[in-house]
Amino acid sequence: MSEPTNAGSAPHTAAPTLTFRGGGWVIVLSGLLVLFVIVWGMLGPLLGRRPTGDGRTLESYQFDLSTLLIPRESLTPSGNPRGFLSSLDHPLHLRGAEMLVYNEQNRPKYVVTTDRVIGITVNGQFHAWPLSMMNAHEVVNDTVGGMPVVATYSPLCDAAVVFDRRVAGSTRQFEVSGLLVDSNLVFCDKSVEGSDQANHAASLFLQLESRAIAGPLAASGVTLQALPNVCITTWADWLAAHPDSTVTLRDPAMIRRMKEISYARYFLTPPLEYPAAPVPTPEELAASGLRLKSPMIALRLGSGWKVVAIEPLAALPGASTEGVALRVDGVDFLFHAAPGFGAGRLQRLDGQDLESLPCLYFALTAVRGVTERVAVPSLPTS
Repeated sequence: MSEPTNAGSAPHTAAPTLTFRGGGWVIVLSGLLVLFVIVWGMLGPLLGRRPTGDGRTLESYQFDLSTLLIPRESLTPSGNPRGFLSSLDHPLHLRGAEMLVYNEQNRPKYVVTTDRVIGITVNGQFHAWPLSMMNAHEVVNDTVGGMPVVATYSPLCDAAVVFDRRVAGSTRQFEVSGLLVDSNLVFCDKSVEGSDQANHAASLFLQLESRAIAGPLAASGVTLQALPNVCITTWADWLAAHPDSTVTLRDPAMIRRMKEISYARYFLTPPLEYPAAPVPTPEELAASGLRLKSPMIALRLGSGWKVVAIEPLAALPGASTEGVALRVDGVDFLFHAAPGFGAGRLQRLDGQDLESLPCLYFALTAVRGVTERVAVPSLPTS
């Protein structure tokens, strides 16, 4: 006869339960991780900012390179995705004479006297784009003098070129591509105004060559119309010369980025951030008295491109006051220097448009193919 069992003392196998301390935290953490991955994957499409381009491989940028007109190894990922700097599209303008009031009413101040600007004259309208703003966009789709234009700035080359946005029979909008050639800006046409964008195939453009280098427009040999009368000078110098000038207003959402980006140290240090070739040898630089990053102005005259070094001109007497007279290939110019790095204007005294290209020395040799020794044009004798 078996002994009766005591219910209170008998062993009891309880149904398994999951508690946080007993290992449930693993499942909770796994669930949170999965949720994070899902949200992260959806965030780009939800915000319209899914990055294209991993910063390392050309294929990841999804451009058609079958028509590439330059050696493939020349096209370099910048480490940033396509459109990593948003273009500024259809911005508002302000009269330059109103900038003081604007700065009093808005913080931080936008443009002050010593700030460098890109200046241009289009159909009689004088206009400026501050480089502090251009650093945050590099590409601005604008309208000046009734003409749709795109202002482009390549900070690694300190190069400013303004193009007509009317290309191949349509007005286009552009943005940075995330790619470089010899440290120079490569941008792309992101859209065609007034047409369906769903099937738009972007083309790549090399700033200093003013041409399409890949994509549908490269296949048809499209070049961009670079506008004349472009300079990089200070806001005080530009406004004094053109008091009726207008200026492109900043995007308030980009104020923080504008404060964070500066190339001042880069301009004054010898190394290049990205490869460029060919560049002058140390011996050639010593012979010319220039640096790889010496600021220059290239002029296009009847005999071709002529190159002027800004710093030797700025050191001449009167350069920052009444200006310095120059004669290049029989054409008379007046150079006006402004304080600071790479700031100055060349003016044709015959009143004709001046095809000019402000740029660093190394970029002229690497991209434009200027290999001859650069010298300051001789001063005319009086």
